Amino acid sequence: MSVITYSFILKPKRYLVSLLAIVCILVACHLVLGYINYNIVEVPWLLIQLFHLDEENNIPTWFSSFLLLNVAFFLFLKFQSTSVFKTHWLLVSLGFLILSLDEVAGLHETFNTAIDISWVYPAAALLFVIGLFFVPFALSLSKFLFSGFLLSALVFFGGAIGVELVSEDMDEETFAYIVATAIEEGMEMIGACMFMFMSQNTLKDSAA
Repeated sequence: MSVITYSFILKPKRYLVSLLAIVCILVACHLVLGYINYNIVEVPWLLIQLFHLDEENNIPTWFSSFLLLNVAFFLFLKFQSTSVFKTHWLLVSLGFLILSLDEVAGLHETFNTAIDISWVYPAAALLFVIGLFFVPFALSLSKFLFSGFLLSALVFFGGAIGVELVSEDMDEETFAYIVATAIEEGMEMIGACMFMFMSQNTLKDSAA
């Protein structure tokens, strides 16, 4: 019985540019609809909800989950292709898989309703502990990969945690909140794109 194999060719730069273009379009839709709604004329809620970056079960949420799933996939390929720090690569891949799931399932929102403080505080503490465990792994990376992953993390978590803290007490029925949400979610999506770019480069290291 013959075995049929398939190959998939991906041009990283073109793929990344396409994804970044979609990020810009989604952020622009969010801002334009929000501006019109709060400064010109009321926009039907169903249309706003479809592109609102702070809502669940819509186009931006699906796209953000897709981006994080891409990162998880490329990191899993790295896990399969390396013999060094395999556990760490697998854990990072699983971490992004959980983040992807969180985007569509709203895990952190559910957690937030069960505690009296914002979810960002325990999340920041958890990130610190995990970071200590990954210090030897991070030091084993090349300067390019280390600085790239670090910058990606600063952008992603700067939006997810930093801007979240700034905007949590803002009035949600204002255009200022729309802008804050655009910055927060935009940073998360750009950070995810950066993570994906760096994840692809880890595969180049494996092939070298």
